[in-house]
Amino acid sequence: MAYVSIDKLQKLLADEVFGHTNDPKKASGRALGTLVEIITYYLLKTWGLNNHISIERGLTEYGNPDITHNVEYSLHPIVCSSLLTVDKSEKSVTSNVILKALMASNVDLTDFEKTNNRLLSGNVLRNACTVATSKESFLLSSIKSDAGDKWTLHIYEQSKKPYAIFECKRVGVEEGMSKGPQTIEKAKQGAYVARTASSLQKIRSESGEMQGIIYKSDGTYIIKPYTDLMERQRRKTNSQKFRCTLRRTGSC
Repeated sequence: MAYVSIDKLQKLLADEVFGHTNDPKKASGRALGTLVEIITYYLLKTWGLNNHISIERGLTEYGNPDITHNVEYSLHPIVCSSLLTVDKSEKSVTSNVILKALMASNVDLTDFEKTNNRLLSGNVLRNACTVATSKESFLLSSIKSDAGDKWTLHIYEQSKKPYAIFECKRVGVEEGMSKGPQTIEKAKQGAYVARTASSLQKIRSESGEMQGIIYKSDGTYIIKPYTDLMERQRRKTNSQKFRCTLRRTGSC
């Protein structure tokens, strides 16, 4: 069934589904926000970006690394990846199990600090889990396939610096507003972080044209038309060579 607007749908959910709660409107809004998150996640998977996804990462705010903000999804460049098999005799697939298997395969994990996460525990399977972190990257694992008495795992290293972030927030019309839609506070925060977390900033020239500016580590900066500079950064990200911090005899 189609609805005239998302606000009409939220009102229907508030009246007929969440009427028993203390705040039906807020409960229905959260439910709709969850649907947006689920749709976004599986859309990213459909686009073939599964191993680029990190969920609820604390990203540093541009210009102040002491301030972080969790975003629903961030996409990170893949530094390197490989396959690994682990025995199903283990009751659960934990970070320790995965790291032991990696070390048995002569992978040097000197630069990494292990986590206490679980990829598979009982009947609970995570989409992926972070098994270790280093100064520059995250080491993640996901189950690729069931290989009889073993699991085939996909091990991949993500660069810590994302190239895209996704904030999934319910945005609608505040009650009592007479002039157009008003974003809710969380959406305002998400929009602010999306704007300020990026090193590519927007400025206006004297003639009113949209320009992009990127500050370099040596204090200098680059200013070009925003779309041109954004395309330049996209090409740079795609062609950039990342240092693989996982070291092993042979290729990464």
